[in-house]
Amino acid sequence: MKKPTKAPADRSRPRAAPVPRPQALAAAPPPAARDDLVIVGIGASAGGLDACRRLIEALADGSGMALILVQHLDPNHESMLVDLLATHTAMTVRQATDGMPIERGHLYVIPPGMYLSIGEGALHLTEPRARHGARLPFDFLLHSMSAEIGPRAAGVI
Repeated sequence: MKKPTKAPADRSRPRAAPVPRPQALAAAPPPAARDDLVIVGIGASAGGLDACRRLIEALADGSGMALILVQHLDPNHESMLVDLLATHTAMTVRQATDGMPIERGHLYVIPPGMYLSIGEGALHLTEPRARHGARLPFDFLLHSMSAEIGPRAAGVI
């Protein structure tokens, strides 16, 4: 007579999730990582300052969004966009720096000669790879926004 064989272990049962560490429980997600923060990328040509000014005036306080302005600027000159735009909005207007957290009610301006992307709730600056040919900093930002936040991304050209 054959010995009864053991039934194979049931591996279809879900395993318990690992217990989070205490510091992970207390840490809040970065502002841009939250599911409700809409980020609007704004692309403008070198002559688009007046259109940008009118847009941010119409948005008043940003209505809880974060705005990122990518304007074609001469990489050899310091930008005065922050000062020029700050007088037309209640939003906080700042020049983007690498690693800067993205917050609602803020307008971030790309520095001259840089590419800007978003990731993990922060702004990231990189130098363009090629110093010749077309530079497409707004395309670079839009691809990043699409990959990172999908339907919470909007673009204005």
